Amino acid sequence: MLDHSENKPLESFFESSNAKFESEIYESPEILNIVVIGRVSSGKSSLVNALLEKTRKNSLFKVRAESGVTSEVQSLRLNERVRLIDSPGLDDVRVANSNATQKFLKRIDIGVLVVDGSSDARQKQHLDDLNQQCDLVYVVFNKIDEYDKWKPIVLERVIQQWKIDLGVSQIYPTCTFGYDPEVNPDIKLDIRGVETLRKDIDELLRSKWQTLLESRSFHEFRFEAVKIIANAMVQINEEAFMPKRSPYILGTLAIAITEIHYLMSEKTLSGKEIRKRMALFTAGDLCEVSFLWYGSHLEPDFVLTPTAGRRALSLSLVMLLTFVELLRRNLEFTPANVKVNFRSFHAMVKTKLENTNAGDWQELSFWQALGMLSLKK
Repeated sequence: MLDHSENKPLESFFESSNAKFESEIYESPEILNIVVIGRVSSGKSSLVNALLEKTRKNSLFKVRAESGVTSEVQSLRLNERVRLIDSPGLDDVRVANSNATQKFLKRIDIGVLVVDGSSDARQKQHLDDLNQQCDLVYVVFNKIDEYDKWKPIVLERVIQQWKIDLGVSQIYPTCTFGYDPEVNPDIKLDIRGVETLRKDIDELLRSKWQTLLESRSFHEFRFEAVKIIANAMVQINEEAFMPKRSPYILGTLAIAITEIHYLMSEKTLSGKEIRKRMALFTAGDLCEVSFLWYGSHLEPDFVLTPTAGRRALSLSLVMLLTFVELLRRNLEFTPANVKVNFRSFHAMVKTKLENTNAGDWQELSFWQALGMLSLKK
């Protein structure tokens, strides 16, 4: 896992004194990526300028009254830690910059969805798209100045309808009028609500800098980890009903643990280290896992009940999920850490595993239900 302990905090993650546009999006483990998307003319570019506290004269993103000024992806490297992407949508990000962008899509940390006008349920696709790529999404309702001539209740109703259609509890109302260079120079910038949004994003980045980077690292290899665990489960499902099954199950677990450890740390465990880690799952009140070691000797070999086989499968899955979680969070393999994380997965696995089969374990929906494809942990 990455070590960011030596990184010094910036005064603000939106510091942009040395901001530069990028012709290509280069990946870096040390950069947080923020993407701003929304339909044409929703005010994305103006919002970005306002977030960066730019004036009309030194604005970084072009703004025009006519539609479609931002017709392609614009990547702005704000500073050593933050890249900000302005785009009509993630589909537009996908087709730009070829292979470099495909790598970038795995590294979106924060999404900002900009909407305006009457509620449009079709915008939920943009929100769903963002939620698939990152865990942190802010929804902004821009151009509130268009409601200045109406009673406040009108704007409140419009925002409430957006909340219902998008299925969100919070929306940031903003105004970012005046960045178009053709606006009457006597009219001042009308910036409202942006400071609250900037403050919330900045505080979140500051407080969760380490967590975000660790989550993003996990995001990159979690599908490979799922594949390793799924294959192990299919194998154990067969071994659980074999006579003298314990050596086979333990061997499969050892192989899976070795592969996961190398995937997440690029280090190979020795046989002794593997046995030491696996033994932690039999310590204290986790002794029920000893069933995997001695289960085949507790029952006559000709009485291999479905219940016993399912129990072996369930305990094996909990062990592997616990192993992944400890590695992901850079936690030491101590009896206390193993116990806490084992218990957190145990009840959930027992419920989710019920009435599933080997085919289900190859489906992403099964792992989503277990939280393996989420960044929220």
